[in-house]
Amino acid sequence: MKKFLKITVWVLTIGAIGCLWYFTRQDHVEHSLKSVEVALYRTDNQGFIDSIEVYDNIIKICDTINNNDVTKIPIDDVRKYLNTIPWAIYTDANITLDEVLVVKIVECQPIMRIFNKKGQSVYLDEDGRVFPVKSTYPLHLLIGSGNLDFAAITRHSATIYDSLYRSTDLPKIYDVMKRVQRNPYTNCCVKQVYFDGKEYELVMNNVDMRVILGSDSNVDLKLRNLQYFFERMQGSPDLKDYNKINFNFENQVVCTRNKNKKK
Repeated sequence: MKKFLKITVWVLTIGAIGCLWYFTRQDHVEHSLKSVEVALYRTDNQGFIDSIEVYDNIIKICDTINNNDVTKIPIDDVRKYLNTIPWAIYTDANITLDEVLVVKIVECQPIMRIFNKKGQSVYLDEDGRVFPVKSTYPLHLLIGSGNLDFAAITRHSATIYDSLYRSTDLPKIYDVMKRVQRNPYTNCCVKQVYFDGKEYELVMNNVDMRVILGSDSNVDLKLRNLQYFFERMQGSPDLKDYNKINFNFENQVVCTRNKNKKK
């Protein structure tokens, strides 16, 4: 008898849960989409992605004027559209039980801008993701330029590890620029990294001379030598006598005087 009662209780419980689920679902599907909420996460107030434009495009995809059944909202189409936004590193879209379409977008955070030899450029972030440039959002970033051969994307994102860039000059100068940024001294003093096809040259904020880094080998050591040299020479009038300083040689710094200065 007890076993029968237990089975009966279980059957009634499962039935009640099923009925509750059914009526909840029916109440949900018989309503139209109430609203669309777009949450855009970025580090700056001004960014690449226009949340109003995204909202308008989602409304068009959902066709909320003619579509009054929340179960027929093309949520997969919304997600596909979000994946086409080149400056988004994460997107998600779901419909809540309150008939609200909640969209989440995390925007990229570039750390450098690199120009190819044609004058075209791309943004790159900390993880090596490559993004197209947007003219309405000028960033004050570390600049890379010179005799660089790579394609500039315009409508999608990529990474330096993709086949599009893996064998180009982009990964090499990216690595050099990342090392410049990781060094506390050069991160503050260097505003541009230039590659002439053989050697890297740094353009600095506080000195008016050519600073040759050389090849892409032992970059961290060269940057430490650079920091040591300029910190020792800070305030020295002799520094104005040089027009070029080369850190490419092992265990030495080669300084070239201005032609109008005596050696």
